[in-house]
Amino acid sequence: MTSSTDSSVEGSSPRPWASAMRQVQWRWHAIVTAGWALALALSPFLEASGVGHDIALGGHLIGMVVGFGAVLLVDWHGLVWLSGLRTFRDSLRIGEAAHPLVWMGLLLIIVTGAFLGPDLREPTTWVKQLAVLALVNNGVAVRRLGARLSLLKPRIHGISELPRRHRIAMIASLVVSQVAWWTAGIVGFLATLSRR
Repeated sequence: MTSSTDSSVEGSSPRPWASAMRQVQWRWHAIVTAGWALALALSPFLEASGVGHDIALGGHLIGMVVGFGAVLLVDWHGLVWLSGLRTFRDSLRIGEAAHPLVWMGLLLIIVTGAFLGPDLREPTTWVKQLAVLALVNNGVAVRRLGARLSLLKPRIHGISELPRRHRIAMIASLVVSQVAWWTAGIVGFLATLSRR
């Protein structure tokens, strides 16, 4: 008699290393949250002006383009998979290839943002900062989800064929990603306009 996961998972069950993966994941959540908090705490002392501010703003925008652009590519490719024009494995490969670009974009956004002098007394600043915090923690969760999805059989033609927990995690990460990226981008853009 086979278990319900045998039809979906290729090779051996992930259970022997699942606990270790969870521990590593929580460490990464702590690391990225601490990095975000450190950049925010240092921002009042790092505020740049003149050319330095312009360079930081340019780097911030480049980080947004690189990170959000990579996310949009992955999400678009997921839609193409759902339409049946690409395989599940193709989508996973695109996600793996784009993941470093997302992290490069997020790192650039956080580092350059510290030099842009965010006004921590403004509620809108905290909306943007919490969106960025959601993005970095979602990035950690997506990395683990990608590792779990890579264990599935390659011939999966629709989201309904995924195990329920994978399906829920995939939809949740997609919603968090899109809402947080758009929130950070729009709030940041409006904050820049208001300073002129």
